[in-house]
Amino acid sequence: MLIDFHAHVFLDKLAAGAVSSLAAKAHLTPFADGTVSGTKALMRAQDVDRFVALNIAVAPRTQQNVNNFAISLLSDPMIVPFGSVHPDSPDALSELDRLHAAGIHGVKFHNEYQNFFVDDEKAFPVYEKCEELGLIMLFHGGADRGFEPPVKATPARIRKVALAFPRAKIVAAHLGGQAMEQESVQQLANTNVWIDTSFASRCVSPALGEEVVRAFGEDRVLFGTDCPWDTPANTVRWLEETSLSQTAKQKIYSQNALRLLAGQV
Repeated sequence: MLIDFHAHVFLDKLAAGAVSSLAAKAHLTPFADGTVSGTKALMRAQDVDRFVALNIAVAPRTQQNVNNFAISLLSDPMIVPFGSVHPDSPDALSELDRLHAAGIHGVKFHNEYQNFFVDDEKAFPVYEKCEELGLIMLFHGGADRGFEPPVKATPARIRKVALAFPRAKIVAAHLGGQAMEQESVQQLANTNVWIDTSFASRCVSPALGEEVVRAFGEDRVLFGTDCPWDTPANTVRWLEETSLSQTAKQKIYSQNALRLLAGQV
């Protein structure tokens, strides 16, 4: 079984514009068109059974529409949709209640696009609510090619959140910190933070990836691609180039995701 814990989809009417603008901003070539149907076709062709669809409320005014879209995807058995809230929204906490009541498992934060530092205490009530509801919080970890420094979600800053909310379900994408892998190991490996492998096949050697995985332990690593910016096939090849055991790889490919989504952490 293969579960992609990190993919992005958009409403059909927005997908072309969203993917093209994001590609231009980050100087990336997409592998999919960003639509639900196009992404599902790619996932099926590359043997993915289910994928987590991450949505981002880039501003308070977009929060409700983003989450309406996420909730609409719950009926698709192939998709595990995550919602998103913005800490500047006066409705952030009630929106988390709405997501939880609808059956959403988690929320995505991208601190660059949402323009707040991950350890800014204005977001702590949101994190506390997520912890209370058992919602998974998935953060973009580390740098983003489309933004200049300072990086708003460094591993050191994510560590502060992890220490403040020790019972929270926290995932730091991109091996815990894109372009900050060593800092990820130093700051996050001994916390409650999980990591995913998203975009790693495009910018991290298998040897360094294996080092990070071993530091965190095979039970806290999730298979992710960052589709449309990478593919399941590329990421599988990348993992297979490591010397991780087949047992460890099976945990990463699906077992850890199933355990986290079921709340058995």
